[in-house]
Amino acid sequence: MRERNFWTAIVLIAISWIANSLYAHSKQLEEPIFLDHYIETAMDDHNYLTFYYLTNINDRSRISHVRLGSLEGYPERGFIYDDNSIYNMDTYRHHVLRSVSVRLQNYETDIMTDLILNDMVVYFSDGRQTTVSIGEVIIHPEGYYVKEELVLWQRSGGSGTDGITWHSFEASESLAIEEISFPFNEPIEDRFNFSISGRQKDRTLESLELPIHLDKDKLLTLQINLKTQSYVNPYAFPIHIAGTTEQGKPFVSFAHYHLYPYLTQADVNKIILEKTRRDSVE
Repeated sequence: MRERNFWTAIVLIAISWIANSLYAHSKQLEEPIFLDHYIETAMDDHNYLTFYYLTNINDRSRISHVRLGSLEGYPERGFIYDDNSIYNMDTYRHHVLRSVSVRLQNYETDIMTDLILNDMVVYFSDGRQTTVSIGEVIIHPEGYYVKEELVLWQRSGGSGTDGITWHSFEASESLAIEEISFPFNEPIEDRFNFSISGRQKDRTLESLELPIHLDKDKLLTLQINLKTQSYVNPYAFPIHIAGTTEQGKPFVSFAHYHLYPYLTQADVNKIILEKTRRDSVE
């Protein structure tokens, strides 16, 4: 009797182990999933782009380099990696969040026009190669953000992990701000509210009252708030502030917005479902 009970227990344990193994295997990703990024940058010296991705918790591979259009991107830590140095930004039940920062290099011709990219080719240390969706990345020619004279220049600024960023600008001459815009084709501006110098508070971009007239040496504060506490998208881009001086000269200034991703298990489940159409509910 005892021997039969013993073998029954062994069989149940084996069945449970097999079931758990099959369940864990069913949650494995065939390829890493990259988050949807919103990045605008320029081909300036020492410019790095950071990309975030989900992969299996037991994935020991590293990204060796990436290709964005005609550009190559190599990780800032070089070409040779020690598997033991793999860093996970966050760990979930079956997956981990990782990042890779790459320096862009162009081996063909200098970029003369803007590049607008929605995917990139990723090369892994284990020999794999895959094309992944990355959101929207805009890369301008070198010197795009360099202006001869800033008539609306930034005095200070700051940001937090809650999606709020603020910038304080000073006018070097009298001017009118006539347009505040986002650079992307996708209308992500709908995700944000704006406050200007305490007068226009928590407005959508389209409801801001423009133009805004600013006398010489006067200050203006622009605050950008992410509407919902959902931090699944990495943001790294400047909001464009355009207008005309009192002398009729057009100008453009930039208010940079940065936000790093923070994912919950529910976020991970949703991203996997949307990217693969495969359920990952725990």
